[in-house]
Amino acid sequence: MRRRVLLALALLVALAALVAGAWLGPRLIEDPGYVLIEFGPWRVQMTAVVLVLALLAAWLAGSLLVALIRLPSRAARRVREARHRRSLDRGLLALSEGDWKQAERLLGRAMSGPNVGTAGYLAAARAAQGQADPERRDLYLEQAARPGGRRALATGLLRARMLVEDKQFNAAVEVLEALHLKHARHQGVLKLLLECYQQADRWHDVRLLMPALRRAGVFGKVRADELEALAAAREFEAATDRPRLEAIWQGLPRALTRHPDVVAAFAARALELDHAALAEPALRHALAQQPDDRLFALYAESDPDDRPARIRQCEKWLSQYDRAALRLALGRLYLDARQDDKAREHLEAAVGHSADPRAYALLGRLLDRAGDLESATRCYRNALRMEQGRAPEPLPGPASPGS
Repeated sequence: MRRRVLLALALLVALAALVAGAWLGPRLIEDPGYVLIEFGPWRVQMTAVVLVLALLAAWLAGSLLVALIRLPSRAARRVREARHRRSLDRGLLALSEGDWKQAERLLGRAMSGPNVGTAGYLAAARAAQGQADPERRDLYLEQAARPGGRRALATGLLRARMLVEDKQFNAAVEVLEALHLKHARHQGVLKLLLECYQQADRWHDVRLLMPALRRAGVFGKVRADELEALAAAREFEAATDRPRLEAIWQGLPRALTRHPDVVAAFAARALELDHAALAEPALRHALAQQPDDRLFALYAESDPDDRPARIRQCEKWLSQYDRAALRLALGRLYLDARQDDKAREHLEAAVGHSADPRAYALLGRLLDRAGDLESATRCYRNALRMEQGRAPEPLPGPASPGS
């Protein structure tokens, strides 16, 4: 592009010179002008055209003389620049081969030139990182940094990546968060920041970063939803008491509180903290929207105080759809409520509907409590066989699968 502009400019100058020459030529022939120069005893007379030509010749001669004087220094500079380029090329090759010491030596030669590029300092920093020398690495990075622009971005990203390699995730986060403030949609910054948050178990920060990841198009909607749900689940796992668990749940966006994975993680942590009743509303609302086998299993984990209400709710759902997981949940609830007849009805239906090791284990527990040791033993054995990936053995009576 620049060459085209220069060529067009030269053509315009030449055209202007031709036009000027065509206009001035006849007039100079008729009247060439007269110039008289007196200097002490000397007197020089000439036409104006001769004076112009003489000045032009003197300028050309002076320019040629200056070029001849500068020729040796220019040639020497070109030789040095060529040597620096060769050192840079060889240094980058050594860097790609993992020869860190040789790479740093060659890159050091290349950077001794007057025009040192940012890429050379960044490559030298990588070589120092390969030799586990953070002091020299940071020195090269400081030399590579320039105020603003892509140089600062490239330098900051490389610094963050090398901190990640050293497992210094929180230090890398500080660098990346500063870059994110200036380059909010840069995918490289966002991806590395996300990785650091995950490695440092900063799942709350992961969830807060999700809107920026969505705006930048780092993930599609499905993957972004999965990652956001995972972050919320990991937050629940880190909760150490009920107030913290409730605070995390109440701080989630409404759409996220309807995600089955998030509800399951919330309920599971509530059970681990011995607060089963805390998750009952969330489980009930989620199951009202869509049946989910995991949530049915969690709903069956109840306290004595709210067990009757859960049984009534499950019986209500059973009138809408008959699922093995719902039967299993009812069997578990009735078993814990010591309503053995109801428990046996639903557990046998669960086993007959779809063989499940949990259903066999609960049915075995019920039969054991009823004194039917032979059938109980068969159920326990089937639960173990299914855990090992083997088919269950048939049970006598209505408990047989498919009977």
